[in-house]
Amino acid sequence: MEASAPLAGHIEPEPPTWQPRALWLSARLLCGVISFYFLSFLFAYFYLRSLDTNNSWKIGKVDPTIGFGIAILVCLVLSAVLFRAAATRPTDTFRAGLAAVVLALIAVILQFVQYLGLDFGASQGGYASVFTGWTATYAVFALGCIYWMETQVASFWRAKREGGIDRQVAEGVPADDVQLLRAGIEACSFFWAFYVAIGVAAFIVLYIV
Repeated sequence: MEASAPLAGHIEPEPPTWQPRALWLSARLLCGVISFYFLSFLFAYFYLRSLDTNNSWKIGKVDPTIGFGIAILVCLVLSAVLFRAAATRPTDTFRAGLAAVVLALIAVILQFVQYLGLDFGASQGGYASVFTGWTATYAVFALGCIYWMETQVASFWRAKREGGIDRQVAEGVPADDVQLLRAGIEACSFFWAFYVAIGVAAFIVLYIV
């Protein structure tokens, strides 16, 4: 009996030009997904604050140290700027990308160090629960972003070590592998910049508003 599906050899390969476009679109769709997730914390913040049922918005002394918040924010913003530069400046991709990964890791570490010094828990009112939930999930999701960033930097380093990418980039050769590598870094840097923008919004809401 003959197979109803075509054999692998008869399947037309996907055009190489589709892959960079798919990465570009996937990064934008992922931005939409993550936006809806963190909008839930934004809604919870203003909803619980406006209700303030039984004066339970803040129970006791609930004031996170703004110094930690500023340090985390600075690391995140610098990381996003450097990684975006890594995507737009081929000659600085590895160094800028590596620095961006390190700064992002420092930001996550600082976030968990902050928890060790907090004098309140998630059960001490609406603010405490939103603060803990928002910052904790943000830090955990950031680890996934950092892993994505690291794979892009490692892929570039491997291609650079093989010796072909420098010549192709310098000569402007539109090789498919180089285009795909650049598209991956661009997609990752776009999403990371968007994710850091959410972190900036979180800082404003949780520390300033």
